[in-house]
Amino acid sequence: MRAQPLLRPRLLESYIAREFLKLLSLSLAAFLSIYLVVDFFEKIDRLVRAGLGLEALGTYIFLKIPFALGQVLPPAVLLGAMLIFGLLSRTHETLAMRTSGLDILRLTRPVLVIAGLAVLVLLSLNLYLIPWTQGWSNLFWETRVQKKPPRGLINLEHFWYKGDQAIFNILLFRKDIQTLEGVKIYLFNGNFQLRQIIAAKRAKWEGDHWRFFDGFVQNFAPEGGESGESFAERDFSLTERPEDFGALEKKVPEMDQSELSRYVRRLERDGYKSTPYRVELQSRISLALTPLILAILGLGLALRQERTYIPAMVAVGLGLMFGYWLLVGFCASLGQAGRWPILWAIWMPHGAFGLLAASLLRRVSR
Repeated sequence: MRAQPLLRPRLLESYIAREFLKLLSLSLAAFLSIYLVVDFFEKIDRLVRAGLGLEALGTYIFLKIPFALGQVLPPAVLLGAMLIFGLLSRTHETLAMRTSGLDILRLTRPVLVIAGLAVLVLLSLNLYLIPWTQGWSNLFWETRVQKKPPRGLINLEHFWYKGDQAIFNILLFRKDIQTLEGVKIYLFNGNFQLRQIIAAKRAKWEGDHWRFFDGFVQNFAPEGGESGESFAERDFSLTERPEDFGALEKKVPEMDQSELSRYVRRLERDGYKSTPYRVELQSRISLALTPLILAILGLGLALRQERTYIPAMVAVGLGLMFGYWLLVGFCASLGQAGRWPILWAIWMPHGAFGLLAASLLRRVSR
């Protein structure tokens, strides 16, 4: 007899978890289908003109799924959280739960747990899977639709590169054999005074250092003197590696978390401004919290009164969600412009809406 009151909430929690998963799956499938269909028909003319077959079109859609999933997962969680208790309220099941002495907030636990799992899924998408598929999707579009040669076959030509107390003037970087052609390097000391110039016909990466061929090195003394000599082959130890030059062609959305972190460190080491990239780095992490925040917001809207008009509730919830996203974008732009500190600009909108959602849920009548 004593086990029955304890068993009842667990059965109800299991029931709510099961129904929430159904609603979440339906919402996710609907949003994902709409997103992919709209994206496909926006570009169908280019895809058809490129003469792609069904297999290529399927590949294009498949590569778009992770990005689309990252976009639609938060609103799907919000809609599922609102509908699960909105439908229970319409059939007076929430009233029966309250009158039987159950704490209605305890029954929100399955929704919050599943929303927490959605946070982990979105975090892995933002940090790794979306950048990886973005790279392949862009490569597909460039090579199969725009008919450009693969990036791996394109060598960087006639460019300047600022390195670690060094400036490179490179005629050609051949990625396939990790070789610099027509290279000239200006090396500086800590006070940005020119201390050495290395000019060579060719430089090849030898595992942990550069080997220069047919070149000339000129040294500048702090007192003002200089000396120089020619060489046929000579090894030089420089901070820059072949991947530093190869990364110049990789777009930021295509970099995963570790690549973007290395890119930010290299920019800061070389004296460049890294604020936009630090904002991108923090945004990928902070945006993963949106399913949990929106789940709390949806529960607060669904349970704030016993009888809920579902269309109005959904409209209010989606309106608050769009306001949330606008605030996130506005604050991120202030962070990129340097008006606000990066941590404040990225995390403040999530904290503000998290407090709003929590306050709505706390006002629920138990």
